Amino acid sequence: MTRNASTYDGDVTLNGSERPPVELRDHADVFVGGASVAGDLAVQNAEYVFTHAPVTDDAAVGDGTGGDAAVETEIRGSLEDGYVQSVAGDVLLGDAEDVFIAADAADGAVSAPGAENVYAGEATPAAAPDDYDVSTFGWKQSGSATDPDTGVYAVGMAHDIDLTKVTADVELYLVGHGHEVRVEGRGAAVSVHFVGYDNTVSVGPYLASSVETDTGFDNAVDSDPYPAEDLVEMSRSEAYSNAGFGRRKVTFQEPADGDEWCPNCGKPAEAIIERHQMEAFFLFGWPLWTFEQSTNPARECEHCSPNAIHAELSASERREIFD
Repeated sequence: MTRNASTYDGDVTLNGSERPPVELRDHADVFVGGASVAGDLAVQNAEYVFTHAPVTDDAAVGDGTGGDAAVETEIRGSLEDGYVQSVAGDVLLGDAEDVFIAADAADGAVSAPGAENVYAGEATPAAAPDDYDVSTFGWKQSGSATDPDTGVYAVGMAHDIDLTKVTADVELYLVGHGHEVRVEGRGAAVSVHFVGYDNTVSVGPYLASSVETDTGFDNAVDSDPYPAEDLVEMSRSEAYSNAGFGRRKVTFQEPADGDEWCPNCGKPAEAIIERHQMEAFFLFGWPLWTFEQSTNPARECEHCSPNAIHAELSASERREIFD
Protein backbone atom coordinates (compact mmCIF):
# COMPACT_ATOMS: atom_id res chain seq x y z
CA MET A 1 0.00 0.00 0.00
CA THR A 2 1.31 3.48 -0.92
CA ARG A 3 1.41 5.98 1.93
CA ASN A 4 0.45 9.57 1.06
CA ALA A 5 2.12 11.87 3.60
CA SER A 6 1.08 15.48 4.14
CA THR A 7 2.52 18.10 6.49
CA TYR A 8 0.41 20.87 7.98
CA ASP A 9 0.67 23.66 10.53
CA GLY A 10 -2.17 24.62 12.87
CA ASP A 11 -5.63 23.08 12.90
CA VAL A 12 -6.59 20.25 10.55
CA THR A 13 -10.07 19.16 9.44
CA LEU A 14 -10.74 15.79 7.82
CA ASN A 15 -13.65 16.52 5.49
CA GLY A 16 -13.74 13.57 3.10
CA SER A 17 -10.99 14.46 0.65
CA GLU A 18 -8.41 12.14 2.27
CA ARG A 19 -8.03 8.54 1.10
CA PRO A 20 -8.60 6.13 4.01
CA PRO A 21 -7.27 4.73 6.19
CA VAL A 22 -6.19 8.14 7.51
CA GLU A 23 -3.64 8.74 10.28
CA LEU A 24 -3.58 12.00 12.22
CA ARG A 25 -0.70 12.15 14.69
CA ASP A 26 0.92 14.45 17.26
CA HIS A 27 -1.92 16.94 17.67
CA ALA A 28 -3.36 18.69 20.71
CA ASP A 29 -7.10 17.97 20.85
CA VAL A 30 -9.21 16.04 18.36
CA PHE A 31 -12.99 16.33 18.00
CA VAL A 32 -14.94 13.58 16.23
CA GLY A 33 -18.51 14.43 15.25
CA GLY A 34 -21.45 12.10 14.81
CA ALA A 35 -21.56 9.94 11.66
CA SER A 36 -18.11 11.20 10.65
CA VAL A 37 -16.13 7.95 10.28
CA ALA A 38 -17.39 5.36 7.80
CA GLY A 39 -15.08 2.67 9.21
CA ASP A 40 -13.18 1.98 12.43
CA LEU A 41 -11.70 4.59 14.75
CA ALA A 42 -8.51 3.91 16.74
CA VAL A 43 -7.20 6.34 19.35
CA GLN A 44 -3.62 5.55 20.41
CA ASN A 45 -1.83 6.84 23.53
CA ALA A 46 -4.13 9.76 24.24
CA GLU A 47 -4.04 11.49 27.59
CA TYR A 48 -7.84 11.78 27.87
CA VAL A 49 -10.62 10.22 25.82
CA PHE A 50 -14.21 11.40 26.23
CA THR A 51 -16.68 9.25 24.33
CA HIS A 52 -20.32 8.35 23.88
CA ALA A 53 -19.26 5.65 21.41
CA PRO A 54 -18.65 2.19 22.92
CA VAL A 55 -14.93 1.47 23.34
CA THR A 56 -13.65 -2.02 22.50
CA ASP A 57 -10.30 -3.73 23.02
CA ASP A 58 -9.94 -4.45 19.31
CA ALA A 59 -7.23 -2.88 17.17
CA ALA A 60 -9.58 -0.86 15.02
CA VAL A 61 -7.36 0.27 12.13
CA GLY A 62 -5.31 -2.17 10.10
CA ASP A 63 -2.67 -3.83 12.24
CA GLY A 64 -3.16 -1.26 15.03
CA THR A 65 0.44 -0.04 14.91
CA GLY A 66 0.14 2.91 12.59
CA GLY A 67 2.65 1.31 10.24
CA ASP A 68 2.62 1.30 6.46
CA ALA A 69 0.18 -1.61 6.37
CA ALA A 70 -2.37 0.33 8.36
CA VAL A 71 -2.43 3.78 6.78
CA GLU A 72 -3.02 5.17 3.30
CA THR A 73 -2.93 8.89 4.16
CA GLU A 74 -0.66 10.27 6.88
CA ILE A 75 -1.04 13.82 8.24
CA ARG A 76 1.71 15.23 10.44
CA GLY A 77 3.47 18.51 11.15
CA SER A 78 3.17 21.27 13.72
CA LEU A 79 -0.43 20.37 14.38
CA GLU A 80 -2.70 22.04 16.88
CA ASP A 81 -6.26 20.69 16.97
CA GLY A 82 -7.89 18.13 14.70
CA TYR A 83 -11.51 17.94 13.58
CA VAL A 84 -12.95 14.77 12.07
CA GLN A 85 -16.02 15.70 10.04
CA SER A 86 -16.13 13.10 7.27
CA VAL A 87 -13.85 10.17 6.39
CA ALA A 88 -14.92 7.40 4.01
CA GLY A 89 -13.12 4.67 5.94
CA ASP A 90 -10.86 4.01 8.94
CA VAL A 91 -9.17 6.69 11.07
CA LEU A 92 -6.12 6.41 13.34
CA LEU A 93 -5.48 9.16 15.91
CA GLY A 94 -2.04 8.91 17.49
CA ASP A 95 -0.48 10.63 20.52
CA ALA A 96 -3.20 13.20 21.08
CA GLU A 97 -3.70 15.14 24.27
CA ASP A 98 -7.51 14.93 24.45
CA VAL A 99 -9.95 13.21 22.10
CA PHE A 100 -13.70 13.90 22.13
CA ILE A 101 -15.96 11.37 20.37
CA ALA A 102 -19.67 11.95 19.82
CA ALA A 103 -22.28 9.20 19.87
CA ASP A 104 -22.53 7.25 16.60
CA ALA A 105 -19.23 8.79 15.45
CA ALA A 106 -17.98 5.64 13.69
CA ASP A 107 -19.80 2.96 11.73
CA GLY A 108 -17.23 0.42 12.93
CA ALA A 109 -15.39 -0.23 16.19
CA VAL A 110 -13.83 2.40 18.44
CA SER A 111 -10.70 1.52 20.40
CA ALA A 112 -8.42 3.52 22.70
CA PRO A 113 -5.24 1.52 23.40
CA GLY A 114 -2.75 3.27 25.67
CA ALA A 115 -5.12 6.01 26.83
CA GLU A 116 -4.29 7.37 30.28
CA ASN A 117 -7.92 8.23 31.12
CA VAL A 118 -11.14 7.23 29.39
CA TYR A 119 -14.48 8.83 30.22
CA ALA A 120 -17.11 6.67 28.55
CA GLY A 121 -20.88 6.98 28.61
CA GLU A 122 -23.91 6.12 26.56
CA ALA A 123 -26.41 8.47 24.99
CA THR A 124 -28.53 8.66 21.88
CA PRO A 125 -29.01 12.19 20.52
CA ALA A 126 -32.59 13.18 19.81
CA ALA A 127 -31.90 13.84 16.12
CA ALA A 128 -29.21 13.81 13.45
CA PRO A 129 -26.66 16.63 13.92
CA ASP A 130 -27.99 18.72 11.04
CA ASP A 131 -31.57 18.43 12.30
CA TYR A 132 -30.93 20.44 15.45
CA ASP A 133 -31.95 24.09 15.52
CA VAL A 134 -28.30 25.01 16.06
CA SER A 135 -25.55 22.67 14.84
CA THR A 136 -21.94 23.89 15.16
CA PHE A 137 -18.59 22.25 14.48
CA GLY A 138 -15.06 23.59 14.91
CA TRP A 139 -13.30 26.24 16.95
CA LYS A 140 -14.96 29.33 18.43
CA GLN A 141 -18.26 28.89 16.63
CA SER A 142 -21.45 30.78 17.48
CA GLY A 143 -25.13 30.26 16.82
CA SER A 144 -28.61 31.21 17.95
CA ALA A 145 -32.22 30.21 17.47
CA THR A 146 -35.60 31.64 18.46
CA ASP A 147 -38.55 29.39 19.34
CA PRO A 148 -36.51 26.18 18.81
CA ASP A 149 -38.10 22.74 18.88
CA THR A 150 -35.04 20.42 18.86
CA GLY A 151 -32.06 22.12 20.50
CA VAL A 152 -28.28 22.33 20.07
CA TYR A 153 -25.61 19.98 18.72
CA ALA A 154 -22.10 21.35 19.25
CA VAL A 155 -18.76 19.62 18.58
CA GLY A 156 -15.46 21.42 19.08
CA MET A 157 -14.12 24.10 21.36
CA ALA A 158 -15.44 27.40 22.78
CA HIS A 159 -18.83 27.64 21.10
CA ASP A 160 -21.15 30.50 22.11
CA ILE A 161 -24.83 29.67 21.58
CA ASP A 162 -28.13 31.33 22.52
CA LEU A 163 -31.64 29.87 22.50
CA THR A 164 -34.47 32.34 23.15
CA LYS A 165 -38.26 32.08 23.50
CA VAL A 166 -38.02 28.37 24.22
CA THR A 167 -41.53 26.94 24.68
CA ALA A 168 -40.92 23.31 23.63
CA ASP A 169 -38.65 20.75 25.27
CA VAL A 170 -35.11 20.91 23.83
CA GLU A 171 -31.89 18.91 24.06
CA LEU A 172 -28.33 20.22 24.27
CA TYR A 173 -25.69 17.77 23.05
CA LEU A 174 -22.27 19.29 23.77
CA VAL A 175 -19.01 17.61 22.74
CA GLY A 176 -15.65 19.21 23.55
CA HIS A 177 -14.72 21.94 26.00
CA GLY A 178 -15.29 25.61 26.69
CA HIS A 179 -18.85 25.74 25.34
CA GLU A 180 -21.25 28.34 26.73
CA VAL A 181 -24.96 27.94 26.02
CA ARG A 182 -27.73 30.23 27.26
CA VAL A 183 -31.36 29.15 27.18
CA GLU A 184 -34.28 31.50 27.89
CA GLY A 185 -37.98 30.72 27.68
CA ARG A 186 -41.00 29.53 29.62
CA GLY A 187 -42.76 26.31 30.49
CA ALA A 188 -40.35 23.82 28.87
CA ALA A 189 -37.63 21.36 29.86
CA VAL A 190 -33.95 21.44 28.86
CA SER A 191 -32.06 18.12 28.71
CA VAL A 192 -28.26 18.29 28.63
CA HIS A 193 -25.59 15.81 27.51
CA PHE A 194 -21.93 16.61 28.19
CA VAL A 195 -18.99 14.88 26.48
CA GLY A 196 -15.89 16.74 27.67
CA TYR A 197 -15.08 19.36 30.27
CA ASP A 198 -15.48 23.02 31.24
CA ASN A 199 -18.83 23.42 29.50
CA THR A 200 -21.48 25.71 30.97
CA VAL A 201 -25.22 25.90 30.34
CA SER A 202 -27.22 28.82 31.74
CA VAL A 203 -30.97 28.26 32.02
CA GLY A 204 -33.60 30.92 32.65
CA PRO A 205 -35.84 30.79 35.73
CA TYR A 206 -38.98 29.61 33.93
CA LEU A 207 -37.43 26.43 32.50
CA ALA A 208 -36.80 23.01 34.01
CA SER A 209 -33.36 21.49 33.38
CA SER A 210 -31.64 18.14 33.84
CA VAL A 211 -28.22 16.66 33.07
CA GLU A 212 -28.89 13.37 31.30
CA THR A 213 -25.23 12.38 30.85
CA ASP A 214 -22.03 13.98 32.13
CA THR A 215 -19.14 12.16 30.46
CA GLY A 216 -16.26 14.29 31.67
CA PHE A 217 -15.67 16.81 34.43
CA ASP A 218 -16.14 20.45 35.45
CA ASN A 219 -19.36 20.78 33.46
CA ALA A 220 -22.21 22.79 34.93
CA VAL A 221 -25.83 23.77 34.46
CA ASP A 222 -26.61 27.08 36.17
CA SER A 223 -30.31 27.79 36.65
CA ASP A 224 -31.38 31.34 37.41
CA PRO A 225 -33.44 31.51 40.61
CA TYR A 226 -37.16 31.92 40.22
CA PRO A 227 -37.97 35.59 40.97
CA ALA A 228 -40.29 35.80 43.96
CA GLU A 229 -41.75 39.00 42.54
CA ASP A 230 -43.35 36.97 39.75
CA LEU A 231 -45.55 35.19 42.30
CA VAL A 232 -46.93 38.47 43.64
CA GLU A 233 -50.45 39.31 42.43
CA MET A 234 -50.76 42.52 44.44
CA SER A 235 -47.85 44.33 46.09
CA ARG A 236 -48.17 46.26 49.34
CA SER A 237 -47.83 49.61 47.57
CA GLU A 238 -50.48 48.69 45.00
CA ALA A 239 -52.89 47.55 47.70
CA TYR A 240 -52.40 50.77 49.67
CA SER A 241 -52.82 52.89 46.56
CA ASN A 242 -56.04 51.11 45.62
CA ALA A 243 -57.50 51.45 49.12
CA GLY A 244 -58.48 55.08 48.61
CA PHE A 245 -60.01 56.87 51.62
CA GLY A 246 -61.66 55.34 54.65
CA ARG A 247 -61.77 51.99 56.38
CA ARG A 248 -60.77 49.25 53.99
CA LYS A 249 -59.68 45.60 53.93
CA VAL A 250 -56.70 44.92 51.69
CA THR A 251 -54.70 41.86 50.72
CA PHE A 252 -51.20 41.80 49.29
CA GLN A 253 -48.17 39.56 48.90
CA GLU A 254 -44.51 40.09 49.69
CA PRO A 255 -41.35 38.02 49.17
CA ALA A 256 -40.34 36.05 52.26
CA ASP A 257 -36.69 35.78 53.17
CA GLY A 258 -34.76 33.18 55.11
CA ASP A 259 -36.59 29.98 54.16
CA GLU A 260 -35.15 27.29 51.90
CA TRP A 261 -38.19 25.01 52.22
CA CYS A 262 -41.76 25.98 51.49
CA PRO A 263 -43.94 25.58 54.62
CA ASN A 264 -46.99 25.05 52.41
CA CYS A 265 -45.90 22.20 50.11
CA GLY A 266 -42.69 21.13 51.84
CA LYS A 267 -40.50 21.36 48.74
CA PRO A 268 -37.12 23.10 48.49
CA ALA A 269 -37.88 26.50 47.01
CA GLU A 270 -36.08 29.44 45.49
CA ALA A 271 -39.02 31.85 45.70
CA ILE A 272 -41.41 32.06 48.67
CA ILE A 273 -44.04 34.75 49.23
CA GLU A 274 -46.31 35.66 52.14
CA ARG A 275 -50.01 36.49 51.74
CA HIS A 276 -51.00 39.36 54.05
CA GLN A 277 -54.40 40.73 55.04
CA MET A 278 -55.04 44.07 56.70
CA GLU A 279 -58.01 46.16 57.77
CA ALA A 280 -57.13 49.80 58.30
CA PHE A 281 -58.25 53.39 57.87
CA PHE A 282 -56.53 54.78 54.81
CA LEU A 283 -55.76 58.36 53.86
CA PHE A 284 -54.00 59.21 50.61
CA GLY A 285 -52.83 55.64 50.15
CA TRP A 286 -51.45 55.17 53.63
CA PRO A 287 -52.93 53.32 56.65
CA LEU A 288 -53.36 55.76 59.52
CA TRP A 289 -55.02 53.30 61.93
CA THR A 290 -54.74 49.56 61.75
CA PHE A 291 -57.67 47.58 63.12
CA GLU A 292 -56.57 44.08 62.17
CA GLN A 293 -53.72 42.44 60.29
CA SER A 294 -52.43 38.93 59.71
CA THR A 295 -49.77 37.78 62.17
CA ASN A 296 -49.05 34.38 60.62
CA PRO A 297 -49.38 34.93 56.87
CA ALA A 298 -49.81 31.96 54.56
CA ARG A 299 -46.81 31.14 52.39
CA GLU A 300 -46.40 29.58 48.95
CA CYS A 301 -43.59 29.00 46.48
CA GLU A 302 -42.88 28.51 42.79
CA HIS A 303 -44.02 24.89 43.11
CA CYS A 304 -47.41 25.44 44.73
CA SER A 305 -48.38 29.02 43.88
CA PRO A 306 -51.20 29.36 41.33
CA ASN A 307 -49.21 32.22 39.78
CA ALA A 308 -46.13 30.13 38.98
CA ILE A 309 -45.24 29.04 35.46
CA HIS A 310 -44.64 25.30 35.30
CA ALA A 311 -42.83 23.18 32.74
CA GLU A 312 -45.84 20.87 32.63
CA LEU A 313 -47.88 23.27 30.49
CA SER A 314 -49.24 21.82 27.28
CA ALA A 315 -47.58 22.68 23.98
CA SER A 316 -50.40 25.06 23.02
CA GLU A 317 -50.29 26.76 26.43
CA ARG A 318 -46.54 27.23 26.15
CA ARG A 319 -46.81 28.96 22.79
CA GLU A 320 -49.67 31.20 23.93
CA ILE A 321 -47.30 32.78 26.47
CA PHE A 322 -45.44 34.64 23.72
CA ASP A 323 -48.52 35.47 21.60
